[in-house]
Amino acid sequence: MSRLPVESLETKANELDLGDAKTYHLPDWANLSHPQRLSVMRQISMMRGRDPRIAKLAVNILRRSGAGPRQYDLQAAALLKWVQDPRNVYYVNEPGERLQDPIYTIKVGQGDCDDQCILLAALYESVGLPWKFVLSGRNSVGEKLRYIEGDPIPEARWAHIYLAVGTPPFNPVRWYFAETTIVGVPLGWDVIDGDTSYLPEMGTSGQTPRFLAPKPAPAGYRPPPLPPKGNRSPAYEQAMADALGELDSALGVAPLDFSASDLVGSSVGTYMADEMLEEHMPKGTSKWKEWGAAVATGVLVSVGTTLVLNFINGQGLWQGKGTLLQRLKT
Repeated sequence: MSRLPVESLETKANELDLGDAKTYHLPDWANLSHPQRLSVMRQISMMRGRDPRIAKLAVNILRRSGAGPRQYDLQAAALLKWVQDPRNVYYVNEPGERLQDPIYTIKVGQGDCDDQCILLAALYESVGLPWKFVLSGRNSVGEKLRYIEGDPIPEARWAHIYLAVGTPPFNPVRWYFAETTIVGVPLGWDVIDGDTSYLPEMGTSGQTPRFLAPKPAPAGYRPPPLPPKGNRSPAYEQAMADALGELDSALGVAPLDFSASDLVGSSVGTYMADEMLEEHMPKGTSKWKEWGAAVATGVLVSVGTTLVLNFINGQGLWQGKGTLLQRLKT
């Protein structure tokens, strides 16, 4: 199969080679106009729509659906329903822009709206059903707009992509919208007819964010202990080691040469061997035990002194009962 011909476009395309399933990361996707973006997606869909494996999948879906040959409306609906099903393609948002080859989307079983549209377009292409990309969004005054590939494009804040599919092949006289990301909406349902309960990305801007109050923990709830050392993620261990290194730097002490798992038992800080700490403390600094004893002594002296003075002067716990001398007289 040919590679995606992105070199002719004014964009970078970092191809991630995953065997015969490729993903294209487009770091400067924002530099392309919307028609140019749809052109890139169309090239991927048409290229993979001629792949016999996609055609085989499409026909298997149609046979299982009960749609007969030349029942083009039923075929279009069956392929849409298959892509909508999260057991086949789990809809998920992604950071940045990454266009997935339909083969890759099928293998990993997940993708965002453009990945699902590219896959459905390839399925339609493989059985000869004509299709177009459709964008939806809002204009500057908040009105919903729709852009169908090939039409003049208006100014808008585009938020979502879906498809339109035509029947019959070769000379379509009926066109249906096809929304891939909402499970159960039928062929022909238009995003413009829905509200933000269907597609949050179609909401108007300017909404005020707020934090919601958490529900109280169940009675008697206690946080579970950390898993045993052997069952913890290496990433967790590395994060703990990095955090300890930053703490050492802040205190001006030498980095400790033992792993985070040496410090963490059933919960963070349940044991920290005095010998290990003393061994790694710089020469000439006070020992941890000495620091702890000094702090504890200071606290006890301060609290004891305050209690004695309050007892004598009739303050604190003895407020309103008079001084010690007055109490002795009575």
